[in-house]
Amino acid sequence: MISKSKINNPYVGPKAIFDPNFIPPKLLFRKKEENSLYSILNDSITDEFPLNILYQGIQGIGKKVIINKVLKDLIIDNVNILPFQKIIIDCKEKNLEELIFSLLTELSKAPNLNFNLNSILNSNMSQLWNIFKLASKKINQNLFLIFNNIEYIKPEFFKKFLYLGKEMNITIISTVNKILRTSTLDYLSEFDIKRKLNYFSYKELDSILQTRASLTFSHEIDKELIQFITDLIFEHYVPVPGKGIDILRDIYPFLKNQDTIEHFKMLEICQNQFDSFQISDEFNMLNYISEEDLLTIIFLDNLSHNFSKKSHFYIDLKHLQELYDISCESLEYERDLNEFKNIIQKTLRVGILSPSKKGLKNNIKILSEDPLTYDCFFMTINPYQLKAMVDAVFGSF
Repeated sequence: MISKSKINNPYVGPKAIFDPNFIPPKLLFRKKEENSLYSILNDSITDEFPLNILYQGIQGIGKKVIINKVLKDLIIDNVNILPFQKIIIDCKEKNLEELIFSLLTELSKAPNLNFNLNSILNSNMSQLWNIFKLASKKINQNLFLIFNNIEYIKPEFFKKFLYLGKEMNITIISTVNKILRTSTLDYLSEFDIKRKLNYFSYKELDSILQTRASLTFSHEIDKELIQFITDLIFEHYVPVPGKGIDILRDIYPFLKNQDTIEHFKMLEICQNQFDSFQISDEFNMLNYISEEDLLTIIFLDNLSHNFSKKSHFYIDLKHLQELYDISCESLEYERDLNEFKNIIQKTLRVGILSPSKKGLKNNIKILSEDPLTYDCFFMTINPYQLKAMVDAVFGSF
C-alpha cells in the first residue's frame, strides 16, 4: 500500500539512512538548539576564545546531527574569513593511546603538518601526548575537536583534553549517551556549556522519519508504515529518531523494491531492534485464550484474520466494533457495549492490541483504562501466531 507523501524533499539516496554523519537539509524541531549552538560557536571563532561544550542525551536523539549541521554552516559562512578545522573522534572502545593516535592521524592531514605516523607507532603515552600538543600548536587554523561517546573514556583522562583545549585555544564539543553518575559531577564542572536534548512528541518523531524516508527513496513510501514504526518506538523504546533510522535500514531492501511489508514481517524485524520487545509467550497467551468465553475467542479469530489478510497496520475503533458485531451475529448473541469494552480491555492488558498515539490530540498520552477513549489500535503480536493459538483452542470445544 503506497500513499503519496506530503513532504517534498530533494532525493539523496541510501546515504540519508546509512551514513552515520549524514546532515539533513533541515533539522526539524531543533531550531532553537541549532541557533543557540551556532551563535555560541560563531562568537567563539570571532573573539578567539575556546569553549568546552557537552551535549547529553540517549543514543539516537540527535546530538551529532546538530553539531555537524552547525559546524557545516559555520564553515560555509566563514570560509573566506576565519577558516577552521574540525576533527571528529568516536571514543567508543578506545583507550587513551588509541584516542590520541586517532587525533594525530587526523591532524597529520593538515597541509602544514607532515610527519610519519609509522615513526610514532611504538611511542609511549607521554610521548604521544607531547606529539599531540606540538601538532596542535602548528595548526594555523581554529581547531574544533568533537568527541562522541565520551562515557567510554575515564573522566580523569578526558580532563586532560579539556585542560589542553583552554591552553591551546581549542574548542571541544563532546557528546555523552547517558547521564553521568554523581561521583563524576566534578567532571561536569569542566564544561562551559551543558545541553540536554529533550525527547520528541509522536507527531514530531513521525514527521522526522517521514522526511528521512523521503530523502532516502525516489518513490513514495507508505505513510502508515512510518506511523507504525513511530508507534513501535513509543511502545518499546524512547522517542528518538535514531531508532527509527535503524529500522529503516533493516527494511531498506523491501522499500527499495517497493514491496509491501506485512504487519507480521515488521514485528519480526523489530524484535531485533528492541531489547524490551514483548515476544509473546505462547504458553501464557494460549492459557489466556483457553480461559476466555466463546465470543472472545471468535472475536480474536476475526481480529487475527483482519490483520493477516489486509495490507495495513492499524484498525480503528469503528472496525473493532464491527468485528465484535460479526462475532455476536455468528453466535446469535445480543450486542452489549460494556461487553465489547471488556473484550478490548483484555486484549490491551495481555498485549494483543496497543492504542496508537497518532490519534491523540495535542500529543498528550491519555492515561485511561477506557478503551473507547482511543480511536486507533495496532497489533503487537504476529496475527498468524494468534490465529494458530485460537485454532488450537477451537479444537477443544
